[in-house]
Amino acid sequence: MKICVDTTILIDILKDEFRSFQEKLYIALEEKVAMVSPPVVFAELLPQFDGNADLAKEFLNDHKITIEPLETDAAAASALAWMKYLKRKEKIKCPHCNRWLKLKLHVLSDFYIGGFASVKCDAILTRDRGIYTKYFPLLVGYKDCLRQ
Repeated sequence: MKICVDTTILIDILKDEFRSFQEKLYIALEEKVAMVSPPVVFAELLPQFDGNADLAKEFLNDHKITIEPLETDAAAASALAWMKYLKRKEKIKCPHCNRWLKLKLHVLSDFYIGGFASVKCDAILTRDRGIYTKYFPLLVGYKDCLRQ
């Protein structure tokens, strides 16, 4: 089994929050599950280390998480979901100019992670399941793969 680890879980570990999600990562470590993330997770993680890439790499190595490239098939899956999202976005009226604007709640990096996970992994370990269940419905959450 190969799981994609989302940035939220890594930040939870660093801030010692949401322990039930941290536990899933530690179970995966014990079971020697292959854990990977796309480069965008590394980029989102860097601010937690004040931009020090060596410290971020050390943290990922300590947790046995490998950064793998976001290849074109995963980027294409990301783009298709992103385009679907863009079409569905809620519109709000600007109070200054009265134009209708689309409200953006998610960023493209969420879709890169989802596309990567859906193409390269068996499951995703994340705290943010809403976007993944809605735009990547075949993607399984890691909790659903755990032994009971």
